[in-house]
Amino acid sequence: MQTIPLSANSALPWIREGYARVLREPLRWLGMTLVYLAIALLLKRVPFLGNFVLVLITPIMLAGALLAARTPPAPTPAGAKDWLSALTLDAAQELFQVFRREDHAFAIVIVCIVSLGLIVLVNIPELLITGGSVVSGLTGASLAGPLRVSLVLGIVVVVALYVLLAMALLYVIPLTLFGKRQPVPAIAESFLVCLGNSAALATFAAPFLAVNLAIMIGFAFSHVFGYALLLLLGVVSLPAFVIALHASYRALFETAPAR
Repeated sequence: MQTIPLSANSALPWIREGYARVLREPLRWLGMTLVYLAIALLLKRVPFLGNFVLVLITPIMLAGALLAARTPPAPTPAGAKDWLSALTLDAAQELFQVFRREDHAFAIVIVCIVSLGLIVLVNIPELLITGGSVVSGLTGASLAGPLRVSLVLGIVVVVALYVLLAMALLYVIPLTLFGKRQPVPAIAESFLVCLGNSAALATFAAPFLAVNLAIMIGFAFSHVFGYALLLLLGVVSLPAFVIALHASYRALFETAPAR
């Protein structure tokens, strides 16, 4: 584990690696992204439970994508049938490849359960404060009209809780998969490493949060505009984030600290 805090500039190679690899292997990463988004959009249409199911299974697909980041790509498809398979069946197999090994599958299922529990704990004060969701665009009925000071302070508290949650969960999956940690100790380790490297990780997160914010604003204007931004920006930035996350994990946990 990296014990010397990294500078903010240390994150730039991670980001470059993420986007560069997506451009080198567009079919592979585009396929995984489209399969994930298709599953997410279908689950979003299920009232109430859909979001929780998505939260529950997302670590499984993130684990598959991180495993894919450690393996070389398959040969370039030769025909239309192979291209279709690469974008659908092959992509789905990579996303759910964690089930090929029993030890990986068991550990990630535990991560899914723990992550869902933590997210539900954050959702409770979020619903009490905003009546909706800060992350999904402040959709609560209580946000209609002028913002009160107490509500603004409440939103700040909720955002802070989400930041703490992100720090706790950011490296849980790679620590569990590659570092052979148990899920609960991995949460503490992820949080401490994020805390000790806050400048580098803030730089790492900034461009991806900017893309997410742009897509959220797009959906606030119209669904057509939101989906256009999702297809133009999201399908590139989402896999780039996963690859960059893997690069940051290598730098923070697998690279020996400089002496």
